[in-house]
Amino acid sequence: MKKLVQVHRTFNDLAEEKTVSLTKGDISHLRSLLQKESAILKQLQQLEQERARLVRFFINGKGLVTEGGTLNELIPHVTNEEKEELVSLQKDLIEQIEILKKKNELNQQLIQDSLRFVNLSLDVLQPELDTGNYGRPNTDDDEPMGRSLFDSKA
Repeated sequence: MKKLVQVHRTFNDLAEEKTVSLTKGDISHLRSLLQKESAILKQLQQLEQERARLVRFFINGKGLVTEGGTLNELIPHVTNEEKEELVSLQKDLIEQIEILKKKNELNQQLIQDSLRFVNLSLDVLQPELDTGNYGRPNTDDDEPMGRSLFDSKA
């Protein structure tokens, strides 16, 4: 459990770094953070599987049946000291997960804002191809269709 809490703290640190990278627009650093995050995610999955396996092993050793190997299934069957420590670690883990969730929501909002800005910039730089009511009726345009930075006709 202590390792799970520590890995989630590491995830939170990476999420904070991602926020800084997103606000600075540092894509190369963001890529390296995503690679680190992927490696930590694998470690987290392994720790979670190990935790669930140990809980099931402990509960089955007591002659009880467990569904998913959760802490809530384990807590009634341990000593008071162990119970206090497990409840404390569970609270710490839930707190770290909530912090991570909020940081990820902020990062997602920053990414969406960046995409909106890029789309707005493209709309400003791309000339409108439809001339509306202006122009010669019933004639084909001799101009090639495409994107240009300047409208050469005035």
